[in-house]
Amino acid sequence: MADMTTVDRIVCDYGFPIYLYEEDVIARQVSILKEALPGFNIFYSIKTNPNKHICRYMSNQGLGADAASANEVMKAYEAGFDKKDILYSSPGKTAEDIINTLDKAVIIADSYNELAMINDLCAQQGKKAAVGLRINPNFTVTMGSAPEIAEGASSKFGVDEESLLDNKGFIETLQCVEIIGIHVYLRSQILDENVLYAYFKRIFELASTCITQMNWNLSFIDFGGGFGIPYTKGDSAINWQTLQLQMQELVDNQAIVAKDKIRLIIESGRFLVSEAGSFYTKIVDVKESRGQKFAIVHGGLNGFLRPSIMNIFRQISLNEASKPFEPLFSGLNAFEVSIPARQGEPLELVSVAGNLCTSTDLLAKDVYLPKPRIGDILCVNNAGAYSYTLSPYDFASHPRPREIYINDDKYIE
Repeated sequence: MADMTTVDRIVCDYGFPIYLYEEDVIARQVSILKEALPGFNIFYSIKTNPNKHICRYMSNQGLGADAASANEVMKAYEAGFDKKDILYSSPGKTAEDIINTLDKAVIIADSYNELAMINDLCAQQGKKAAVGLRINPNFTVTMGSAPEIAEGASSKFGVDEESLLDNKGFIETLQCVEIIGIHVYLRSQILDENVLYAYFKRIFELASTCITQMNWNLSFIDFGGGFGIPYTKGDSAINWQTLQLQMQELVDNQAIVAKDKIRLIIESGRFLVSEAGSFYTKIVDVKESRGQKFAIVHGGLNGFLRPSIMNIFRQISLNEASKPFEPLFSGLNAFEVSIPARQGEPLELVSVAGNLCTSTDLLAKDVYLPKPRIGDILCVNNAGAYSYTLSPYDFASHPRPREIYINDDKYIE
């Protein structure tokens, strides 16, 4: 977390609320992944945080880009990523999406209809496209606090693995499309390295099937990712040393990799940037209502949605609230609210509310903070991922939060 002298200076220059993104934290996370997965190419999931400075940093570090829309392809392209290092994967692409990105990214088809559309558009332009295909495998990773590999489920993403052979003839009729890669992504926020290992092992088996039975000449396998971060004290972080050993053994035992030099791709977003971000705002009023103290801030639900979603989930059944609904909800205690400048002072029970005309506008309910005062700067952690980009900042027409990128002692908007 940035020191409060820097935060005070930034708030003075730019106002509040603001998001601060610290490059040195991102650098630390990038280094962890590179060291743990030396045989893999890391692709940054832009939807996590499309801030232009973050995207440019990822490009400069040699990462690729996972784009979830045509606009994200453009953001990646403008940030300096090469076409071969931009994978465009999303359901429901339009013809316009395809036309606008065909020369700027490797498109991951999400359905057989989409393969046909890409083929037709390429035929009209006299081109041939090398594309990937997203596959919904015959296994999944279950939700909850103890994830495990389970039988595959229906999904809006990709084509079912068991449908591949039935559609082999159709795929071979496509004269302007060649499938050169596969993409699988099952879930986010996995903290168990053994589950990750089992997940990646099954994808290698799927890739082998695509090579031997579908006769595809694969040049890449996109494993997705799902690397989580410990949001609460009860969460155990991934044991990267164990995972590194497991993955190295797994890769070494893959004949398809040694023979064909297939590019192995891992996607990551939350792990790379969540802890690098903090959300700062000011307490503008303090009031009591029938024994409950409220600190009122600017930029509550409309500035940082996910903590408010967390408090909404507290009001539903605990069985449902124990399940993550990514990326909107990760857990009941995923965010810590603090008054950094007054650490160590006596605490009291406070609820932190925003300035919207809705009772759901709560950043924190019944938390212990130093006695709040008007003018105090309040901080929410884990604000680098799915934060600014997910928040309904136009609700009630309040000003949007500012985003500030910190590199050493310099900060830029």
